[in-house]
Parts: sequence; C-alpha cells; structure tokens
Amino acid sequence: MERIPVTPAWACARLVRRAPDSHKGTYGKVLAVCGCERYRGAAALAVLGALRAGAGLVTLAAPECVAAAVAPRALEATFLPLPEWDDALEQAAAEATACVLGCGRAADGPTRTLMQRVLRAAAGTVVLDAGGLCAFAGDLAQLAALAARCRLVVTPHPGEAARLLGCTAAEVEADREAAALRLARSLGAVAVLKGHRTLTACPNGTVYENATGNAGLARGGSGDLLAGIIAGLAAQGTPAAEAAAAGVCLHGLAADRCAQRRSMQGMLPEDILADLGAIFLENERRMC
Repeated sequence: MERIPVTPAWACARLVRRAPDSHKGTYGKVLAVCGCERYRGAAALAVLGALRAGAGLVTLAAPECVAAAVAPRALEATFLPLPEWDDALEQAAAEATACVLGCGRAADGPTRTLMQRVLRAAAGTVVLDAGGLCAFAGDLAQLAALAARCRLVVTPHPGEAARLLGCTAAEVEADREAAALRLARSLGAVAVLKGHRTLTACPNGTVYENATGNAGLARGGSGDLLAGIIAGLAAQGTPAAEAAAAGVCLHGLAADRCAQRRSMQGMLPEDILADLGAIFLENERRMC
C-alpha cells in the first residue's frame, strides 16, 4: 500500500494547461444525470462544479422541473429534459468524456435503472454520488460489473459507504483507510471517502490523503459541488484517480479561502465557486 499526501501544488500540477488554439471540444464533455423535483439545487451545484473546473461542455439530463430551475443559474449548460429526450440518453453518455451521476436523486428503483443505463453506455470516467450510489446498496457485485465497463469514481460519505459495505458508519469511521480500500477493491473503482481528511483509495492499494477543507463544508450541497468538480477535471483528460484526489484538494482549498471571507458558519457551497476560480487564476499566472 502506498499513501500519498495531496498538496495544493500536487493538485494544481494535475490541471490541464489550455492551449491558445484550443476550443470547447478540447476540454471534454460532461453529462450530468442529477436532480429530482425535491433536490433541484444538487443538480445545479454539480453542473456548476463541472463548468468551473474547466469542462468544455456540460449537459444536464433531468426532469423538466429540474432543468428549468438550473437553466437560469448555469447559462453555459445544455439540457436533455427527461423523459422527453429519454432516447438520447445512451448516446449522450457514450459521447461524454465524463459523467456525474446521482446528485439529488432518490436511492430507489427508478434511479438504479437510470444509473444502470448510463453506466452501460458510458465510455469515459463516471463519478457516482449520493442517491445514484446508494441505489446499489446491498448489491456491490452488480455495481462492480458495471464499473468494469468504464472508469468509475464513487464518492460516499461514511453513512453511504456503510450502506454499500453492509456495516455501520461507526465502523467505517473507526478505520477509514480500511473502509475506503475495501470499497475500492470490491468495485475495482476509485473510492473517495469524504469527511475530515478525505481519502481517495485505488484498487491497487494507493491512498491519497487530503489535508484541505474545514467544517464549513458540513452542509448540504458540498458533495454535489465536489462531484461536479471531479467530473470536470476528468472530462479534460486527467486520469480518474488523480482527478478525484486533485478535485478533493482544490474543493477543500477553495473552502478554506471561502471560510476566511464568509466564516465557516456562514459560507455556502455555491460561494466556493468564486474561490476555486481565484485558485485557477493564480495557477495560470504561475505557469506564464
């Protein structure tokens, strides 16, 4: 097993440098299958995270009520309203260089069916989060079989990891590294175990340990934003494990800066987007 401490410098070194003669297609396509009537904001945060991370194109496949709510917040996104555009879903998944799935979805049968469809069609990196991930609780074998068809990144918090592993959240927290590695090896996928000092585990035993972030992230929406950031980085060609570890670090670093502006008490996940942009600006200036 190899443990790698992730620093902001390491994370920034994984960012794709933008060439003067590039275009939107150069930086990949993200398909987001997120949101439901009750959790429309989760879809918005996932989409905005992918866009801010630098993806060239981001498409949201969601019910019309979700698409209508997200459109005024994400002017750069395109949409596949479901079920009207249901027949286009597999093609969109096949064409995407990364997908972010499950943010703001209920952990139920319809979500599981939807996730199965996208996972079977996807050719790039897939970030599976929240309800989309928990819809497979109790059936890691099927999720592992689907993971073999793509480059899967799962992003559970301890409670979600416990449901997947068939144990308690307390047991996950008692040995976070073992739980993250067990999940990664069971699925043959990258496992991001969120929480204090988030761990990104790989099936080969490599574990990336993060040191950024603060308690201001302890609110709904933070994980949706993170999932979108990881997908946005992966869409540009960053390998799945590095996109996950770098995304976690940069998300936390932006949150640390945001807390200095807003306080941990008052900061919101959407506030972090401005700080993330400032980090990217500083990195580009260093490269010039």
